[in-house]
Amino acid sequence: MANRERRNELKIYLSDDEQYILEQKVKASGMKSKSTFLRRLILYGFVYDIDYSDLRDYNYMLG
Repeated sequence: MANRERRNELKIYLSDDEQYILEQKVKASGMKSKSTFLRRLILYGFVYDIDYSDLRDYNYMLG
């Protein structure tokens, strides 16, 4: 274990719902482990934070 390439441990806390979602996404990806899935997501994935407030306002005006 002394010759590990990855020496930095990451510890996170998840709610039951978040844990379930993570497990489902790992299963759907077909990857061997959560660790592999999360590393791939960090390196190549995208996280979107979309502001829908304009669309909500538009829909409100249409109503």
